Amino acid sequence: MLGAFFGPRYRDWWLSYAGNPESMSHYCNHWLVRTSAAKAYARGLVKLDRMQPSMVEYHVNPVYLGPEDPVEVDGPYALLGDHSRTGIQKVDPRFVGTHARLCKSIRYVEIAREIAPEILSPSSSSSSPDSQATLFPSKPASGRAPSSPSSFFPSGALLSVWLMFPSRLRMVAYDVLRNVGERLYGKPNDYSTVQRLPFGLYLKYQGDPAGFRNEFNALQMVRRHTSIPVPKPLDVVVKKSKSDGPFSSQAYLLITRLPGVPLSRYQDVLSDRDCEHIAAQLRDYVAQLRDIPRPTSADPDLPICDTLGAACRDPRIRSGDPVGPFPDEAAFSQVLRFPDDPARREHKIMFTHADLNPRNILIDRITDGDAGGGWRVTGIVDWENAGWYPEYWDYTKALFEGFRWTRRYVRMVKGVFAGLGDYSKELDVETRSWESGDGI
Repeated sequence: MLGAFFGPRYRDWWLSYAGNPESMSHYCNHWLVRTSAAKAYARGLVKLDRMQPSMVEYHVNPVYLGPEDPVEVDGPYALLGDHSRTGIQKVDPRFVGTHARLCKSIRYVEIAREIAPEILSPSSSSSSPDSQATLFPSKPASGRAPSSPSSFFPSGALLSVWLMFPSRLRMVAYDVLRNVGERLYGKPNDYSTVQRLPFGLYLKYQGDPAGFRNEFNALQMVRRHTSIPVPKPLDVVVKKSKSDGPFSSQAYLLITRLPGVPLSRYQDVLSDRDCEHIAAQLRDYVAQLRDIPRPTSADPDLPICDTLGAACRDPRIRSGDPVGPFPDEAAFSQVLRFPDDPARREHKIMFTHADLNPRNILIDRITDGDAGGGWRVTGIVDWENAGWYPEYWDYTKALFEGFRWTRRYVRMVKGVFAGLGDYSKELDVETRSWESGDGI
């Protein structure tokens, strides 16, 4: 079995050590760390990759497997040396390397205790209630759509009064809330421009003002015409700049927070039955999206556009630069590779999320006394690319960057759209486009 994880030399060393553990000093496998770090390390939430050729310097890396947040560390490097300078033996890097190779297996065992305890022995499948509650927090079942946490603006009247204040003052208030949010919940990663705030709010910043306005309008339309759980848009404010460019102005979008965790964090946790239940919910939501009526104020001569009737903005197309609006699908296809392929013709134009990937789908676990546990889609977020596109666009965009997603997720997406149309030819031409560098 060890041969599946290690090479022959590594395996032989472990067999030798297991046969005579007293031959090595205990200091070679012990070092002092904080209790929280030791627990995270033991659960496989973090691993140490040796920075060769050094024998004491390691790079600390989170293990993204399961729903838990990455462990926060003070600096990305660890030095497992003799800090006392008294000649204590150093940690043997083979022990650390063994953990790095097995950390995902450790995570899978913990996940299996929750979703498939029958595959483990009775002794190993038992786990404390605290650990299960931490790994999979449950929500009581309810027939209603999940509601967002209490907001700083509990009534429409108070929000209306707040929006009467000058935009400069509102932006100052949002800056203060953003700083408070960073202290309470931590800063977003380097690639995110969304900050969690107190009072059940989120703030999007440093984005394209036109994209924020489009998202604000899209959320209003979805809330008005469907039962899809989406954030409530509260305010969009833009501070104009003298310079040109879509990102030269400072813009904020304030929305309410939804419960749940991104589906991308649960890809290795859900069972096949769970995926089927989530797919059924998403199928209903996509069908509702397609039924959203086009506003009477929209220009009938330019049907392919964003929700405001303006240019489309999609990272899949020319790195998100504005394109269009377009009079028909043939004109829209000209900004894509293989524009004259038959698979890029004869589609209905429908309301589209345009970025329906597992990072933007929130789910949460529920419990039901009669039917047992299950999973519910608690929100769909990030609507800045939404608009009217050819009907296949949500399907192919959901599979864009397919190398990031598991085969189970790909099957789930195909199940979501199976009853809505056969878009296999469209996916084929889009895949060829991506492989040619389109959208990258």
